[in-house]
Amino acid sequence: MIIFKEPMENRAMRGHLIRSAEVDNQGSCRVMCYMEPNCVSINFGPLEKGRYKCELNSATDEDQLSFLEDKDTYSFLAIEV
Repeated sequence: MIIFKEPMENRAMRGHLIRSAEVDNQGSCRVMCYMEPNCVSINFGPLEKGRYKCELNSATDEDQLSFLEDKDTYSFLAIEV
């Protein structure tokens, strides 16, 4: 089972996107990461009409701290390694 660290608010990983999708909630985004073998972190943010943007990343904050950027209303979640 994969465990996520505490979310980092108003932060997002850039440059390591595997894929992005629209989801109903953060739980759905986490499940997508579980099912993607290369996923080690997610960016989660609002879209519109109650939907959210889920971005699956191939790097964590421990791998690539320099790729974390400020991004209002987003949360960055890395998995526990």
